[in-house]
Amino acid sequence: MQIQSLKRVEHKLDISLKNVGDMALKRRARNIIMGLELKSGNKVLEVGCGNGYYLSLLNRIGIKLSLTGIDIDELALKDAKKFINDKKVKVMMASASKIPFPNDTFDKIVMSEVIEHVTDDEVKVLKEVNRVLRKDGILVLTTSSIDYPFFWDPVNWILQHFFNTHIKSGFWAGIWNQHDRLYKESRIERLVKDAGFNVQQIEPLTSWCIPFNHYIVNLIAKLFYSNKLPKNLSKGINKFQNSKQPFLVSVGFDLINLIDKLNDSLPQKNGVSIFIRAGK
Repeated sequence: MQIQSLKRVEHKLDISLKNVGDMALKRRARNIIMGLELKSGNKVLEVGCGNGYYLSLLNRIGIKLSLTGIDIDELALKDAKKFINDKKVKVMMASASKIPFPNDTFDKIVMSEVIEHVTDDEVKVLKEVNRVLRKDGILVLTTSSIDYPFFWDPVNWILQHFFNTHIKSGFWAGIWNQHDRLYKESRIERLVKDAGFNVQQIEPLTSWCIPFNHYIVNLIAKLFYSNKLPKNLSKGINKFQNSKQPFLVSVGFDLINLIDKLNDSLPQKNGVSIFIRAGK
């Protein structure tokens, strides 16, 4: 990507990420978009696209892309179509273990916070992802880290470190909610390599955060998606839009961004997520 194009994408990203209050999501999103090294005309697949946030973001950065997302959750796909609101972006029901495309179809693939949900053989799923990626293509993958920081999820951190257990489901499951497993960097790196990828970059994301960050984010998300927030507040925290924020929301986001800057100035060896960039 040329310097001018890179700056344009970074500027578009800054605007599009303004209403993202989840600092872990914001950092993942930035690393994913920049790690893909996108070029005009690239065919991009998101495996496990959920409600379509990354596809929506990719559709707003000013690069002409062919975007496709797959997921096995029918309700999530329905939300994705609504939130993306662009018929050129294709979303369909399909499993990561049987991707309905020929070999070497996509230039870039996104797989964010998906592998920890996989109930099949992880390497088998990653090999299927490898199959549909073109030679010299790029996979960007993120997953939840077993070495997450204490403040992100204090309840499960204490249970893990002192009692070798965790809450498996429900609100207090925190980072473990709906996850079959969390990963060590070494383990996820080995799995990606075993699937035939060449790991080019691996790093932890989001070490510094506000106390009980995960629970706060989940609570606000529940209120947002159930339409229980005031309309102006809901608009100001809608990650799918670039709406103007109410003053108090803006102040809150400024505080979150200030704390998040510590992740750049004082990086740590652990984080909420693990980021991997791999080639074929």
